[in-house]
Amino acid sequence: MTVPVRDALSAFGADLARNFAAASTVPAQAEDQLKAPVKALLEEIAEGVVARTEASSDEPGVRPDLGVSVGGALTGHVELKAPGKGADATKFKDEHDRAQFKRLAGHPNLLYTDGNDWALYRKGARVGNVVRASGDVTTQGAAAYTDGDCAALDLVLRDFLGWEPIVPRSPKALAELLAPLTRLLREGVEVALASPDSALAHLAREWRDVFFPDADDAQFADAYAQTVMYALLLARVEGAAKLEREAADRLDEKHGLLAQVLRVLAQPQARKEVKAPAELLERTIEAVDPAALQTGEGEKDVWLYFYEDFLAAYDPKLRKQSGVYYTPAEVVQAQVKLVAELLRERFDRDLGPIPVGRERVERYGLF
Repeated sequence: MTVPVRDALSAFGADLARNFAAASTVPAQAEDQLKAPVKALLEEIAEGVVARTEASSDEPGVRPDLGVSVGGALTGHVELKAPGKGADATKFKDEHDRAQFKRLAGHPNLLYTDGNDWALYRKGARVGNVVRASGDVTTQGAAAYTDGDCAALDLVLRDFLGWEPIVPRSPKALAELLAPLTRLLREGVEVALASPDSALAHLAREWRDVFFPDADDAQFADAYAQTVMYALLLARVEGAAKLEREAADRLDEKHGLLAQVLRVLAQPQARKEVKAPAELLERTIEAVDPAALQTGEGEKDVWLYFYEDFLAAYDPKLRKQSGVYYTPAEVVQAQVKLVAELLRERFDRDLGPIPVGRERVERYGLF
């Protein structure tokens, strides 16, 4: 923190008190009066902080109000509530607020505030206590915050601005980390699809025309989220550092079809409608060190069972429907040998066991 919270609150409190004093003559949504003051507060208290206003929407859960980056890297989001609603999401009475919090339950770093109350949430759980101003900042300005209030708020804001993605050390840990973020993306797509004129709705219609004519909105949202997550992860494994700019180009060499699919799904207008969850997914995957995931694995393919772990965390019901369960390698080898033996002895087909390397390609055209 480069500026003490008490000093930063001076302008914050003055702005809010002035805004709400004018509310009787210039009616406006109460939470909208918080955007500029909260943005200015966050940008003043620490170097390298940029808070940007996200596009608004009447649909709950499309995206929070402010996106916050530190040093050019996305750090988290801020959700603003009208003063008096508080920041304890477990006590929201409004159905819109409850639905939004449920949709954002997988968010790894989300700050709620109504100007007086502040609370930090990670993956649906509150981190620490709700910090409450002793007075009402909309009428008292910065004087609403005591020295004790400022000290407590300082800790919350430090924690929020200091967030870094947890770098996983195993494919299973990575699967459990990416699953809730992929759900956030899926839910964002579903909300966008509710508007027939949205870019994602147009994209969904094209997707059905070309690939899956019977797919409903939920199936498209799921396919979109999972495909984007896997494409980004594969691009990171292939060496991409900045996924928004590099992912598709990095995939071109070995995974050309997936590269083109990613370009289609991530077209600019569609991406804008799910910007918050897409950026969170990218920031998290960018922190992955593919080499570290190989540590201690020897010759084993660490990605071999990744999808089973991912689907178990992402959507257990879908995993059961799809039948995605681990089959021991020994069982698979025995099955292959049995089929090869039947082909040779019963059908007089010399197809097994299938060779590897150059002989595999020359005999069967297989890769």
